[in-house]
Amino acid sequence: MTIRIATRAALAAALALGTFATDAMAASSAEELRAALVGNTFTGDMGGGGYASYFAEDGTYEDASGGGKYEITDDGVCYPGTDFGCYEAQIDGNQLEWFQNGESAGTGMIKQGNTLE
Repeated sequence: MTIRIATRAALAAALALGTFATDAMAASSAEELRAALVGNTFTGDMGGGGYASYFAEDGTYEDASGGGKYEITDDGVCYPGTDFGCYEAQIDGNQLEWFQNGESAGTGMIKQGNTLE
């Protein structure tokens, strides 16, 4: 009987922790992404190398390769007309982690304004 109670308690704890971890790892909403990124610069690591990108208010981004257009949708930050696709993001303060196809694609921080200038 005691083992059954302990097993149920352990299962309940695991389920509660699993629910908490899932909530904590949820992607930021389109509204949260807009508030954090538009008019600001992401700097960090993407694909094994340093990367920085400024997200302008007019829907364009600038980076070391020049830039292009971006859209923030329910799918995340998307790059129409490119092979980049969409990236979900999890934002915690000024820290950001990008995800693509459920895998981490980069980490870094959001800096105020255009720090590329």
